[in-house]
Amino acid sequence: MASADFNENPPPFSIGEARKIVGGELFKHNAFIYWADFLLCWVAGFYTYAHARTYAAKIYLADFEQNWQMEGITIPNSPSMLWLCYIGTTLVSCVLYYRIAMFIHEIVHMRGRNLIVFRFIWHVLCGIPFLIPSFVYHTHLDHHRSKHYGTDRDGEYLPLGQRPPWQIIVFMLHPLVVPPLVFIRFLFLTPIAWSIPNFRQFVHQRCSSMIIDPFYIRPTEPAAARRRMYLQEFLCFLWLLTLISVVFFTRGTLPWPFLIQSYTTAVILLILNALRTLGAHRWSNDEGQMTFEQQLLDSVNYPDNPIIGELWAPVGLRYHALHHLFPAIPYHNLGIAHRKLANNLPENNIYNQTGAKTLTGALRNLWQRAKASAPTTKPGEPS
Repeated sequence: MASADFNENPPPFSIGEARKIVGGELFKHNAFIYWADFLLCWVAGFYTYAHARTYAAKIYLADFEQNWQMEGITIPNSPSMLWLCYIGTTLVSCVLYYRIAMFIHEIVHMRGRNLIVFRFIWHVLCGIPFLIPSFVYHTHLDHHRSKHYGTDRDGEYLPLGQRPPWQIIVFMLHPLVVPPLVFIRFLFLTPIAWSIPNFRQFVHQRCSSMIIDPFYIRPTEPAAARRRMYLQEFLCFLWLLTLISVVFFTRGTLPWPFLIQSYTTAVILLILNALRTLGAHRWSNDEGQMTFEQQLLDSVNYPDNPIIGELWAPVGLRYHALHHLFPAIPYHNLGIAHRKLANNLPENNIYNQTGAKTLTGALRNLWQRAKASAPTTKPGEPS
């Protein structure tokens, strides 16, 4: 994997030349692909999740009741087979749910009324039930602004390649605590924010963004964006309130199978996304604003191993450098665009230096660079 050296100026890169190579047709969204991909994965994910939840009830509840079981699901008698079925259905449902969740990345890049019905249905079937309405990811657009990328105005960037390895470990622990925090944010903080204006500002700035920098402060947005945010957070609050009301009035106990499987699924999804995030960039900038060439070199493509790549970086996210070059290209055309650029640009062009073979190799490289940047003081010496 090529590594970016920000102490040297990389050769100029012509966006115009790259745009001519790609052509205009690849910027058009194919509605059929979006609908088919999303709905098929949603149905298959719901089916496997229902199985996993029933298996979880049998495994984790000593007083397993028949009413926890979904109709038509056969429970194996053998404990080893039960665990095998549980792990298998859990992993499959997580991969499918992860894929439909990551359509949020496509949605925040859409403009105007482009695929507006698809965006609405995505919120109904995924965004609201998963508690990831699109407003929490709109700060992602700052990550694509050339003057913001890699600075304190970019909530999706941390110079982990220049910091001690323990910060990578801490970053990988956040999936364990995020699910309950999201639950608290939408069920409790939302109605409080409606009543207390100063608290509303805190919730907006500190509790409303899908970011990796814990010190990031979300900026104030236009009135139209705030109205969209209020509507989406109200629907998330209503969804949680409905779930709690159904449990309270229909069952005499907490729905442990649902809670166990929801938390497990959320943690696995967040771990997958955290690993993908660590591999999306080289995280080498700790010096403020970067040139566009430096930003491109700091981003990574994974053109090889498409089947495995789509599991951990679905919906085109394995072409992250290309996405930073042309954010408007829909995910289903990124592979074609990458091959055009790779075949028509000179071999020494910086775009051809953005590739990595495997995610494990990129993560190993990041860890080694973090270790190399850690202080090496001896005992008794000032650090």
